[in-house]
Amino acid sequence: MKNLCAVALAAVVFAPSVQAAERQTVTAAIARADLDLRRADHRTMLDARIRHATSLACGPMTTDLIINADVARCRKEMRADAAIKVAALTTQAPVALASNQ
Repeated sequence: MKNLCAVALAAVVFAPSVQAAERQTVTAAIARADLDLRRADHRTMLDARIRHATSLACGPMTTDLIINADVARCRKEMRADAAIKVAALTTQAPVALASNQ
């Protein structure tokens, strides 16, 4: 089940200096070619990669509560997007062909 594709995540975040009306799209790509998503330990590794990518893409927590709320929302949206994409990847089961030989 090794694919050369990456899981791409996206979230829309507020620009820190802009009011809530304007948001920016944030994306991250996570490599998974070296993972076999049928294995629990590999799914755990992918989850760790997703958490790391969302932290980098959405930015760090600060002492500003408004910025922290936006960072938390960004991370939550990216994890939700990732969950959908990973679920789609793991349900693509290989097709078994029957043979009489």
